Amino acid sequence: MMTDDEINARYESSQDRLIQEIDRIKLPALVDNIRSNPNYMVIYNESQSVGNWNDVKKSKLIESFIINLPVMPIVLYEKLYHTYEVIDGKKRLKAIVDFYTNKLALSGLEVKTELNGCTYATLPYYAKKVLNHCSLSLITIMPSENASPEEIAKIIEIIAERLN
Repeated sequence: MMTDDEINARYESSQDRLIQEIDRIKLPALVDNIRSNPNYMVIYNESQSVGNWNDVKKSKLIESFIINLPVMPIVLYEKLYHTYEVIDGKKRLKAIVDFYTNKLALSGLEVKTELNGCTYATLPYYAKKVLNHCSLSLITIMPSENASPEEIAKIIEIIAERLN
């Protein structure tokens, strides 16, 4: 058991401190970053079970952007400069990339029903303009520089558990 002085010393030295950075990125820039740099943010990692959303759920996420509903942020761990591990939000990212790469035709929309059947390529001009102006919040977690790989893995596990 640690003494109060030992605990206080850890706090004073910023040991075990996490840094959070909050950023917003336009959807087209996010998709471009993911597609152009395979190390930027891996969302199709076969070793991790992500599961898949069906097309209706993916479509409703895209519709949320178009009608300006709040969308939960993506939580990342910065492994190296501009190289991220997704802690929370892989399904949202995959849905966005799938739509922007025309792998998703919108379906099951409840508000913008006139957009059902559209891919990104066939989205009407003004709907595309609205979507391209939308941003997604990214929360990047950075542990202290002296954290061990085991400590980092534990922190990521705790964050993922608490977000889900």
